[in-house]
Amino acid sequence: MATEEFGWAGEPTMEHWSRVTNDNARVTFGMIVVVHASSKQDEAEALERALRAKFEKQTGVIHNSFFCSRERGGVALVQSETSWELHTTLDSADADLVKLEADCRASVDQARDMLPGSQIKTLVETLYSAMTRVLLAADLLREPQADRAAILATAQKEVLHATTRVQAAIQRQARFNYFQGALVGTIGTAALVVLVGVASVQFWPGVLNTPGLVVSSLFGALGAVVSIFQRTSKGNLILDFNTSTRHLRALGGFRPLVGGIFGAVAQFALTAGTINATLGLFALAGFAAGFSERFATDMIERAGQVIAKLPN
Repeated sequence: MATEEFGWAGEPTMEHWSRVTNDNARVTFGMIVVVHASSKQDEAEALERALRAKFEKQTGVIHNSFFCSRERGGVALVQSETSWELHTTLDSADADLVKLEADCRASVDQARDMLPGSQIKTLVETLYSAMTRVLLAADLLREPQADRAAILATAQKEVLHATTRVQAAIQRQARFNYFQGALVGTIGTAALVVLVGVASVQFWPGVLNTPGLVVSSLFGALGAVVSIFQRTSKGNLILDFNTSTRHLRALGGFRPLVGGIFGAVAQFALTAGTINATLGLFALAGFAAGFSERFATDMIERAGQVIAKLPN
């Protein structure tokens, strides 16, 4: 590989040049940052072009980049074959700035792991903008009369804004996955309730109130789904989005089953309390029990008190 191919006719004197000529070597964005900060401008410009070309061939297209002017640092917005990435380098002794860089990189990793590709680009662009503020802060802090508190506060505000947007997007996706599981779980719960109803008619016709049991259980499952929908729409449903999508859907799938069980328990509580309930009341009690675990718990406690007072 001739140096003339990169517009530089001199001898390759920079240590990183061998990495470019070696086809087996992998170019990192950190190498580009090091060359960009070199004092040998003529050599550095040619070598930087070579490194960028090989980096884009190996990793992805650099859509935007920003470099520090006083510190050794930089950030690149890169589109790979599968996703959008943020490549950063910051050689700073300031622990607060290093932490902000780590926060940006961690948020990108979370977004790529949890979100569909259609949402990642906008969020990574937001994190890129926040990271440029961090790099600018690194430069400003090198000035003799720099107001460290103000400069750092501005950078922290930008990073907090970007990472909060990422967290909110991931939480929305987690709720969507959870709700998908709940819908599937509702179908499974309904099928199970029907089977229990058939078994009740065949084996326990004089023991169980089959219509009341079926109605209470079905409306309990429905109440659970409505509860999830209401909490999701209000933003009150907080999920651990670090878990896998399959796990979230599985947890959501169990929620209607739990609601159906609470509905059945509410039906037994009404019957045990010697209340001559209609199907409408069973449906209402089942829905309320599935919607609110506290309601089901209170009903069970009151039924227990009634049973305790009944004569033997």
